[in-house]
Amino acid sequence: MDSKRMAKEWTPSWVGQHVTGSSGWRLRLEGLELALALDGRTHRVNVEDEATYRVNAGTFWTDITFHPGQGREVRADGLPNAQGAALVQALNVALTEKRLREDVAFLKSQQRTIDAWLDHKAEQERACFEQRRWFTHEQQEDVLAARPTVDAAALRARLKMPGVAVRLGPAAQAIQRSLVAWEADHRPAWAALNAAHVERELVACKDLLDRVESKPLTPEQARAVVCFDNRVQVVASAGSGKTSTMVAKAAYAIQRGFVDPKRIVLLAFNKQAAEELKERAGLAFERLGMAEVTVEASTFHALGLRLIGKATGEKPDIPDWATDAAGGVRKLTDIVDQLKDRSPAFRRQWDLFRFVFGKDLPAFGEREPAEVWDAQGKASVRTRWGM
Repeated sequence: MDSKRMAKEWTPSWVGQHVTGSSGWRLRLEGLELALALDGRTHRVNVEDEATYRVNAGTFWTDITFHPGQGREVRADGLPNAQGAALVQALNVALTEKRLREDVAFLKSQQRTIDAWLDHKAEQERACFEQRRWFTHEQQEDVLAARPTVDAAALRARLKMPGVAVRLGPAAQAIQRSLVAWEADHRPAWAALNAAHVERELVACKDLLDRVESKPLTPEQARAVVCFDNRVQVVASAGSGKTSTMVAKAAYAIQRGFVDPKRIVLLAFNKQAAEELKERAGLAFERLGMAEVTVEASTFHALGLRLIGKATGEKPDIPDWATDAAGGVRKLTDIVDQLKDRSPAFRRQWDLFRFVFGKDLPAFGEREPAEVWDAQGKASVRTRWGM
C-alpha cells in the first residue's frame, strides 16, 4: 500500500492558536512517521515508539508533545478536540495496518518455509517411485530431520487476529493446509508407499523371481527379496529357503542396478554353507543370463579376519576350535573339566547348577514362567540347560 496516499495533515485552528498562544505549526502523518513543523524546524518521531510523543485532549483543545531525544521537548497546542480525536484514530489505524502487514508477511514467510520442506518430501517420494526404489528408513529420517521448526499454535493464533484472514484472502486456507500437512505423521503414508512398491515389483520382476531358483520363489520369499530397506531382518525356520532368498536378493539387486556385484558379500556360519551359497549363486545367475556375474561368499569369521587384516596389516591367529561348532563344544567341555579339577568350590557350584537346577528346554512354543512353585509350595527358580 502506498504510504504517501495515506499522508494526513493537521494544523491548529485560528481560535485555538489565539486562545492557547501557540505558534503556527503543521503536523503530518505519513506511514509510521509523525513530523511536526514548528518555528522553522521539523521534528520527526516514529509512531511505534509511543514514548517519543503524547497526544493530550483538554477541555476544548488538544496539544501534541514530542520528545525527539536528548531530553528535548517540543509542544504544539490549539488543535480542536474533534481533530485531535481524528489524529488519535489515524495513529491507531497506522499501527494496526503496520501490525497487520507484519502478521501477513510472517505467515507467508512461514508458509514458504513449510511448503519448501513439503516439496522436498514430495520430491524424495517421487524419486523413489520413478526409480522403483524402496523409501528407506534412513531417507525417512533425513526428511524428518530437515523438517523446519514451526510454532503451529502461534501461526494459527495470528491467523485469527482481526483482519489477518481477510487480508490474506484464499492464502489463509492455503496456510492452514500447509500446517496440517506439516503436522501429519508421514510414516503410515511411507509404509503404504513401500507396500505399493512391493506389489509393483512382484509383477515387474516376476520372471526373475520365478527363474532365479529351480522352482519359483514362494510369496514370502519373493516379498523378502524385493523388500530393500537399508537393513532388513528376515526370520525363517530351518529348511524354509533362506539360501534361495539370499541368492535371489543378490540377483535382484544386481539386475535392478541397486548394488555393484563387487560390493555384495553372501555370509554363512561355516565353510560348507558359504561354498553352497557361492555355488547356488552361480547357478542362479546362469539361469538368468548373468553367467559373467560373480559375487563373494564367505563365513563371518573369514570376513572378520580379512577386515582386521586390512585395517591393521596383520591377521590375528584364531585357533581351529573357535571356528568349528563341534570343536568349540569340546574345548568348552575341557575348560570346565580343568576348572572342576582345580577348584572344589567350582565343582560344587557346577554340579549344583547342572544336576539340581538344570532342566530340559520346553517344547517349542510352550510358555513357561521363569519362577514357579514346586509341589511342596516352596518357591524355586528353573534354569534352562542347552549344552
